[in-house]
Amino acid sequence: MLKLTCTLPLAAIAAVALAMPAAAAEDVVTNIDSPSPLPAGSAWSTLPGENTGTAEITNAQARSGNGSIELTGDRTRVQTGYQYANAAGGLSNLGPLSSIQGLSFDWMVASDSSRVNYTPALRLLVQDGTQRSELIWEGAYNGYGTAASQTPVVAGQWYSSNLGDNFWQFVAGVGPSEPGGALKTVSLTEWASSYSANAFIAGFSVGAGSSAGAGYHAFVDNVRFQTSGIDTTYNFEVGAVPEPATWAMLIVGFGAVGVAARRRSRAATTALA
Repeated sequence: MLKLTCTLPLAAIAAVALAMPAAAAEDVVTNIDSPSPLPAGSAWSTLPGENTGTAEITNAQARSGNGSIELTGDRTRVQTGYQYANAAGGLSNLGPLSSIQGLSFDWMVASDSSRVNYTPALRLLVQDGTQRSELIWEGAYNGYGTAASQTPVVAGQWYSSNLGDNFWQFVAGVGPSEPGGALKTVSLTEWASSYSANAFIAGFSVGAGSSAGAGYHAFVDNVRFQTSGIDTTYNFEVGAVPEPATWAMLIVGFGAVGVAARRRSRAATTALA
């Protein structure tokens, strides 16, 4: 009999386990109309006072499944997590910022939008002590636009951002980070190194900026949030979408109901005869 002996110390085994990527998971979101996004993680919503445009889950441009978030008008935001201290429970904490590995999403600008090269925005909400800030993805800083070095956005076409894309920083009470007068745009993992060890992720959101305009029209779906312990894609759908196994059970159930109904019908006919 072959006997295998492990000579790695426990500390090394633990380090290997921590370095292993988190298992990917999908979270289907069917409701963004709740009054608050707490608790963070599975619950998403629009925040009172944040939206002047509209955001709702529709089937107008389904991406993965039967729906996506449809954005219309100026300034829209749908988020999970809460970045303001309040009586409902205060700041949510989705983990240390140092654990961030990426945040991405799928997006489309509608064919009838008044602005085509203005992409939806993706935001990571960060709390560092008393300082609140946002790390923001926009297409203009990731190769999309009308400049010679950019790629024009094709209306009606789905695009996907990448986990390693560039984000810019907005600090509450300070404004955009512009060292040397130029907007700083780097990946989330690079931004994380500029915060303290106590900085944590309070939430993240999708939507359109405050200069989108009343005629803006776009869609977002499949927000992927990845840290050293979490890898979840949030898929926005219209109503509950049964799993394949559930469909099979429903079909069997409907069949059983049909058989029972036919038997009752024959029994009733025999009795009348």
